[in-house]
Amino acid sequence: MKEAMPKKVNLYDRSLKILAKHHPQIFLSLLIDPAEIEGMEIVVENPELNLPEMRCDYAWRVVNGDGQEGYFIFEFQLKPNREALKSAFIKCALLHGDTDLPVVGVILYLTRSEVQDSYEVSLHGCSNQYRFVTIRLWEYKQEIESGKRKELAPFLILIADHPDEQLLRKEKELIGQVEDDKERANLLSMAMTLAFHYFKEQWVKEYFKEEIAMIREADIVQEWIDEATEKAIQQGIEKGMQQGMQQGMQQGIQQGIQQGAREAMQLAIIEFLEERFGLVPAELVQSIKQIDELETLRRLLRKTAKVESLSKFKEILKILLP
Repeated sequence: MKEAMPKKVNLYDRSLKILAKHHPQIFLSLLIDPAEIEGMEIVVENPELNLPEMRCDYAWRVVNGDGQEGYFIFEFQLKPNREALKSAFIKCALLHGDTDLPVVGVILYLTRSEVQDSYEVSLHGCSNQYRFVTIRLWEYKQEIESGKRKELAPFLILIADHPDEQLLRKEKELIGQVEDDKERANLLSMAMTLAFHYFKEQWVKEYFKEEIAMIREADIVQEWIDEATEKAIQQGIEKGMQQGMQQGMQQGIQQGIQQGAREAMQLAIIEFLEERFGLVPAELVQSIKQIDELETLRRLLRKTAKVESLSKFKEILKILLP
C-alpha cells in the first residue's frame, strides 16, 4: 500500500497564527486604545474545548486596569465563511461555559468583501442569533500607511487594488520603523509569506534578499521547525508502538519508534524544501532518506529554513553523508 504523504503546511495560516501568538497587541489595538493595552495583562492561551479537535488558536485572556477579566477570540477571514462563523460561535460558547468569564468573538476581515457579523440558526419561524464584533481591515488603510498602525503593514497587500513593487517597498519601510528586533523579523516574515501569493517566488526572494538573515531568526521560522520536529517524533512513537505491539517485544517497540521518527523527520525535511523551492529532485529525496542518525536529521531540518537554495542544501548533504 502506498504511504500517504503528509498534509502540506499552509504557510499563510501558520505565519498568522504565530504572529498572533507572539504579538497579540497588534490585533487587540483594533479593539482597544493602545494606551490602555500597555496597562493590561495579556495571556495567550490555546484552550482545549470539550469537543473533538476543537481548539482556540486565537484566544487571548486579558485583565484590564480595573481588574475585569475575560477573553477575546479572534477569527481571521479572507472572505465570509459560514462554517468559520459557526466554529467561532461554538468556541465562544464553550469557553464561556468552561470559565464563566466574558468571551467576546471578533471577526477580522482581511480582504474587501461583504461582511457577515452574526451566526444565526432558524427553525419554523423562530431563530437564535450570535452577533460578533467585526473589523474591516481596509478601513484602517490610511492609518497603516501613515505609520500609526505600522505593525499591520504586512497586510496592506491584502487590501490593495493592484499590489506592486511600490507597495512592498512601503511595507518594508513601515516595518523598518518597528523598534523591537524580534517583532520586526516576524513582520518581515509575514510580509514575505503573503508576497508569495501575488508575485513570482524567485522575484520575492530576491526582493527580500537584504532582510533574509533577519527573517531566518524570526519566531515564525523557528516554530515551523520546532512543530515539524515534534510532529515527526510523535509520528515515530505512534508507528513504533504499532510495530512493537505486532512483534510483541519491547525491543521491537524501541526499534519501531526510532524507525518511525526517522521516516517522519525525513518527510518533514522534504516537505519544507518543497514549500521553499518547489519540486525536490528524486535523487535529492533519495539522499535524504539515506540518513539514519536522528540528531543529524534534526540539524538538517533546522538548516532547511536557512539554506538559500537547493544547490546549497546539496552541499550540506555532501558534508553529512559519508
